[in-house]
Amino acid sequence: MSSALASPTTSICYVRLAVRDLDAGARFASDTFGLQRVAGQDGDIAFRSDERFRTVSLVSAAVDDGSVGVEMWDEPALERVAGQLADAGFSVRHADRHECERRYVEAAWLAKDSSGNSIDLIVRPRQSGRRYFPSRDAGIVRLHGVGLRTIDSTRDLMFWKILGARVSDWVGDIAYLQIDELHHRVALYPAGRGGLLYSAFEVEGLDQIMQNSYFMQERQIKILQGPGRESASQQIFLHLQGPDDSIFTYVSGMAVLGEKPRRPRQFPFTNESLCNWGSVSTDVPEFKAADSRI
Repeated sequence: MSSALASPTTSICYVRLAVRDLDAGARFASDTFGLQRVAGQDGDIAFRSDERFRTVSLVSAAVDDGSVGVEMWDEPALERVAGQLADAGFSVRHADRHECERRYVEAAWLAKDSSGNSIDLIVRPRQSGRRYFPSRDAGIVRLHGVGLRTIDSTRDLMFWKILGARVSDWVGDIAYLQIDELHHRVALYPAGRGGLLYSAFEVEGLDQIMQNSYFMQERQIKILQGPGRESASQQIFLHLQGPDDSIFTYVSGMAVLGEKPRRPRQFPFTNESLCNWGSVSTDVPEFKAADSRI
């Protein structure tokens, strides 16, 4: 494997988001957030955010819990990781052909972590031969990563370590997980329930973060936090209220850690550690600390 971390995992490939109102969710994802709507299947509504065939699918919450797609290096890596998860006591099963087609991949194992989060281990996701062309100029360049709620941090960290991730930094008990040269692609937030906390999409730069902030304010879209900057990763972010209780996030400027391993740092669980620009969330428990003093 050519990965600097010798990880079997190469990327966070897609998000399948379960919503109650598919049409309302689609209007937000396309007209408001700025993803490119494309054809879906089986009632799903699909979107692109980069060169990949699909990176977001809205699925009916009545029939599907949604999932996060994690791309493995190749088929042997996929089979090896699936076996290691099963040996460690995690739920994992082989996806049938219809399930793979619905996810636009060649092969997959469908797993669950200890918090009940559905994680699809996949290989050979489809690429699009057409240029990515969004519905509006939001500056989105790719799906960047996800935040997940965890009710069992120890076991969920074991799950992601089997996938090849390692902790880059801690903020309190929030774990930032590195799978490539960037500071993190996955963040685990201790919570009272499992589930997808946010889906993060990289934009071109700070200008696009600010432009999108003003765009949302003008249209009275709820900003949950930001613009802000994470202390650990130096990533600039803007968290938005999405369909149902989902969170869509614009990000830019994450620190590149490179190939040389380093020891994870421990930041205190304060609002200053979560955002060193001073933005505070009042609506999302995972985004705010009880005491903002350092």
